[in-house]
Amino acid sequence: MKYDVLVVGGGVAGLYASYILSKNGLNVAVIEMKSEKNIGDKVCGDAIGEHHFIELGLEPPMQGFDKDHEYDGVALISPDENNSIIVSGKGYSLNRKNFGMRLYRMAVNQGVEMLLEHSFVNPIIEGSRIVGVEVRDKNGYRKAMEGKVIVDASGAAAVVRRSLPSDWWVSEPIPKEDYNVTYREVVMGDFGLDEKFAYIYLNVDIAPGGYWWLFPKGKGVYNIGLGVQWKDGNPNPKTQFQKHILRKIGNKVTEVIHSGGGIVPTRRPIPCMVWNSFIAIGDAAATANPIHGGGIGSAMLSAKIASEVIVEALEKSDTSLGSLWSYHIKFHKVYGAKQASLDVLRMFLQRMSNSELNFVFKSRLVGGDEVYDMGSKGNLNTSILEKARSFASLLTKPRFLLKLYKLKQYMDKAREFYLNFPQDPSKYIEWREQEQKFFREYKEWLNTEMR
Repeated sequence: MKYDVLVVGGGVAGLYASYILSKNGLNVAVIEMKSEKNIGDKVCGDAIGEHHFIELGLEPPMQGFDKDHEYDGVALISPDENNSIIVSGKGYSLNRKNFGMRLYRMAVNQGVEMLLEHSFVNPIIEGSRIVGVEVRDKNGYRKAMEGKVIVDASGAAAVVRRSLPSDWWVSEPIPKEDYNVTYREVVMGDFGLDEKFAYIYLNVDIAPGGYWWLFPKGKGVYNIGLGVQWKDGNPNPKTQFQKHILRKIGNKVTEVIHSGGGIVPTRRPIPCMVWNSFIAIGDAAATANPIHGGGIGSAMLSAKIASEVIVEALEKSDTSLGSLWSYHIKFHKVYGAKQASLDVLRMFLQRMSNSELNFVFKSRLVGGDEVYDMGSKGNLNTSILEKARSFASLLTKPRFLLKLYKLKQYMDKAREFYLNFPQDPSKYIEWREQEQKFFREYKEWLNTEMR
């Protein structure tokens, strides 16, 4: 079984990549554990910004099929729930299953071969190159499949990438604390909210290292859940949901439609995303937004860029590490550098107390436009620092003002690191050592200043 490209994983990243690759005339197969009827099933918040569809040149979701609801923006709510920040920007609540089915049909109609109810077993390695994968079907039979390029689109599990030799840069593990563990329920009820907004609640007692959300899906349906940083001592998210959120909303819920949990890497992209004949995309490469954990749009963006790089490599009959290396440069330019900056902000926010967060909301230190700017560009806007200097209330919190200045410097430096990612593999080790040193220093600063 020989193919130009083997894609392991039939989520949004894998399906979208396979569609683009096949559209470019390549022989592509997708290896997916689920059956056809379960394609698209995924426990997540279901929300995505309109801008992702514009950037990808993809038709927006359609009401009644893959769109359940439309938002005018996001409402960020303070821990005491007395103050909010409105971040304007059109977005959608997806019918996640139907959106997955839409991408599946696009891929199949383009000629992609789907090996459903097949699971990845092992990589097939020759020297320093992955040349295929061994898979198992639902009856337990094993098959060897060869590919000129192997794409890991297996989500947070990253089953292919993590099975590669430990001395390959791309197999470097992600630290546990860089994941968020989630639990959510889709319910029927009446919450008396303005359903033009998706609601995000910051509260370190309820969701330490994350947040809890309430996203209207229209017609009395709501997606409600929380994410907790995967860290020793942090509580189970389902326990937190039952203990805190149900206590707030339980009497407004008339029916639980679906419940479940998951895990998502909320950090900067993995340092090296390629190897000889290998590329990681989506959650397998940690492409989700570090602040809000949204990963649907960025997963498809990584799939698009990776697919373009693969097409160019196969046209040259060169799928070496050097030939696939430009994936980093292109992805970091449009998204990865912003991710690195937001990863710095993520670690800072995870150290803030509820009282500090309440102060930021109450003082109006940050507005909706500034939050949007941070989320879309990874910038800590200078307007925030200018406001901070003029606030009399900050005279009693001079250390907090100094922290903001230092935070901006670290965010800018992190973005710069990824925008200056080495142009070829020969400089990678030096870059990686400098990047590791930078984040060690930043964490030491956090440990000192954010106790």
